[in-house]
Amino acid sequence: MDETALENANYIIAYYGSLLNSSETKALRHQRSTFKLEDSNDDKQRRMYLKTGWLSEDPEILDCLKNGYNQFILNCAERILKDNPDTIYFNLCPLCNKLARTPHARQCRFCGHDWH
Repeated sequence: MDETALENANYIIAYYGSLLNSSETKALRHQRSTFKLEDSNDDKQRRMYLKTGWLSEDPEILDCLKNGYNQFILNCAERILKDNPDTIYFNLCPLCNKLARTPHARQCRFCGHDWH
């Protein structure tokens, strides 16, 4: 799997998550909740997560995650980029051209260049 594509997808999900559609949002919530409950055998807590909508049994939602979390976020990021090409801003370091930590960062986490 291309590490740069995965980094870009994580960046899009983290900073442009409002552009996820309803199914994607529910699938992301389900994945994060599954991760939190991974080491827990507490059935009561799992039922509570299902009742509140943090976990889902909806086949459409579970189908989004069938190929794993990384593929899911790559698919989401690809759709977001296709549907909103003018909205997404990749903040690249002007010196090394690597992706900054946030869309508003002004110092590169890789080379240390400062563009304030």
